Amino acid sequence: MDSHGKIFYVPALCLVMLALVTTSSGAVLAGCKTTEPARLAADDATITAKIQAKLATDGDLSPFDIAVTTNEGVVTLKGRVTKEDTREKAERYARETDGVQRVIDLVKVGGVQ
Repeated sequence: MDSHGKIFYVPALCLVMLALVTTSSGAVLAGCKTTEPARLAADDATITAKIQAKLATDGDLSPFDIAVTTNEGVVTLKGRVTKEDTREKAERYARETDGVQRVIDLVKVGGVQ
């Protein structure tokens, strides 16, 4: 290869390397975005577990009477309890839990209808 060939070879190699770095860094950054839902899911699971633990340790509440789900910090309570103050207590436990953005209380009071 003569000196003229080397002159064209080096810039072309630099352009190829630049293209590879740019493409791979874009893929890495795109990969970072896909981990966000996993982090939120872990946080949601932690919130749900904390609320269920509070329900389980309360003598008036049964964790089997109230289903707890969390999606992006929004907690939904569903189920049936016998007294209004029990429903209110479950909602308060959920609201006082770290990470909770909002509580949707769908717990019914009274016997089976």
